Amino acid sequence: MKLSEKLRREGLVQYIDALPFPAIAFNGEGEVIILNRRAREKFMPQNGHIHCYEITHNIDRPCWEVYGEEMCPLRKLREGKEPFAYHDHGEDPHILVSGKVDEDIFIEFYLDSYVTDLIREFKFLAEVDSLTGVYNRRKIEEVLSKEAERSKRYGNSVSLMLIDIDDFKEVNDTYGHQIGDEVLKRVARTIRQNLRRTDSVGRYGGEEFLVILPETDVQRAIKAGERIRKAVEREQFRFGSVTVSVGVTVLKNTDDFGTLFNRLDRAMYLAKERGKNRVEYL
Repeated sequence: MKLSEKLRREGLVQYIDALPFPAIAFNGEGEVIILNRRAREKFMPQNGHIHCYEITHNIDRPCWEVYGEEMCPLRKLREGKEPFAYHDHGEDPHILVSGKVDEDIFIEFYLDSYVTDLIREFKFLAEVDSLTGVYNRRKIEEVLSKEAERSKRYGNSVSLMLIDIDDFKEVNDTYGHQIGDEVLKRVARTIRQNLRRTDSVGRYGGEEFLVILPETDVQRAIKAGERIRKAVEREQFRFGSVTVSVGVTVLKNTDDFGTLFNRLDRAMYLAKERGKNRVEYL
């Protein structure tokens, strides 16, 4: 029975073609039996190309002769040491896993874009607060470090805001955490809507948000804080509205994280002490 017939009988053609990444079935000599749709789109094989190395690497001799034996999954699989083989090309993200289906049938899965997309998704999840959709504390501190370095190098102003939702504990205690979560999400959205594309916002604590304003002096930072404060106050919830207290400061050349956040924290608490729902600068 021909290998292609065996593959069809066992349903592997349909299986391979349904995979969300490029896949190739070939025999022990490297002769390709099946390319799924994704593989055809990725490699666009030329007429007369029948070997895996011709199609995937556009070379006229086996991969192991060009790149070395360790780079050829087929050679590893034929030796029978492992049921699967893997290799990549270092900085060029070519990730390939091969499996032995039968004595003379092998399948290669090209996971480059698939894994890259997964990595991108994992990176997004690692950087974003899952409730509010803004940066998490680790990521916003990373952004601040880069902006601080850029400020020292080029002498541009960087302003910061620390925004705290007033009486948030009372909201949670009175109306429940589901309402509290809704408040956090909408406040975060309101902050984002009132910032420039070059600005960054992250959830810094339970109900605190840190905003980084590159190329911004203190007067413009205070205006941005007032704009956000008024926009939050206009938001209506089932129980009414909420307000925020905003502390503003400008990064100084002598600042480290400790001195910067001490000043920013004091500015925010000064807004609380002076009646809440206001912007204060230190």
